[in-house]
Amino acid sequence: MNMPLVSIVISSYNYGQYLPEAIESALGQTHGSVEVVVVDDGSHDDSVEVAGRYPVRVIVQPNQGVSSARNRGAAECSGQYIMFLDADDVLEAGYVEKCLQALVAAPPRVVYAYTRMRHFGAEERVWNSRPFDAGALLRGNFVHASALIRHRVFKESGGFDTRWRLGHEDYELWVRLLKLGYQGVLVPEPLLWYRRHVKSRNTLTKKQLRQLKWQMRMAYPKFYWWKILTHPIAAIYWAVRHRRLWREE
Repeated sequence: MNMPLVSIVISSYNYGQYLPEAIESALGQTHGSVEVVVVDDGSHDDSVEVAGRYPVRVIVQPNQGVSSARNRGAAECSGQYIMFLDADDVLEAGYVEKCLQALVAAPPRVVYAYTRMRHFGAEERVWNSRPFDAGALLRGNFVHASALIRHRVFKESGGFDTRWRLGHEDYELWVRLLKLGYQGVLVPEPLLWYRRHVKSRNTLTKKQLRQLKWQMRMAYPKFYWWKILTHPIAAIYWAVRHRRLWREE
């Protein structure tokens, strides 16, 4: 039986110093049919030169944000399955193989597989994600951005929403897939090494986190109607702000 092609899209913005580890971990997968695409999102460092040393496809674009970079890479891929890897993260060699096994064994409505992840760098611990549960997902994200997803479904969903530039673009995708009737499955092993920095794009203030929380509620009111009803004044404020932010994008 032919092995399905899996596409790994690595997005990089000024992370040339970490890029070799990410690329080598993608190329070193035990699954025997993998293509690797590196999308450089307007870096000012040597990311493009570093990527060019490896047998991967390199795409260069002006800086447009991580969602745009991931979508660009996905559009250039041929795999039946696709996943996204940040340039400063690392995959265990069996990541693709074990996620693929979990997907193949799952019901048709399950379209992506995710793992636990191991934080390293500024913080070291295992982030123990939980088995998929729709209600729990609406209360908070437990699926990382490197889940292995059926490429057809990723296209059907519209990919990452580029308006979510502040963060939570991956969380929004999982909620959108839930709205479309799709679910995920957990591989209960820490197969993704997620690099923690002292300060990064994912270091958000309480105000920014509150904005993202209400942004999600306004985007999917049928999922969060009870939160909207119990916080009417805040809901009105964030509804107006949500529309303004979307118009600005």
